[in-house]
Amino acid sequence: MHATAQDLTDLDDDLRLVTLPEAARFLCVSRGTLYDLLTSGQLPSVHIGRARRVLMGELRRFVRERLERDTLQVR
Repeated sequence: MHATAQDLTDLDDDLRLVTLPEAARFLCVSRGTLYDLLTSGQLPSVHIGRARRVLMGELRRFVRERLERDTLQVR
């Protein structure tokens, strides 16, 4: 199986680091809620120097898991 150009683009985007305000906007949550997710370990982050960043792939994984969980609860 060969990777397509779209697969490579998606992989590159998943590895993109975003700032905490960008992550909060992506999730449509407040800064405080984002910090709660980070400190509880529900959403991993990386420290680079004094900066804290979140991988775009982790944001997508977080949303996907919540969608799956919420879909199962509705059934």
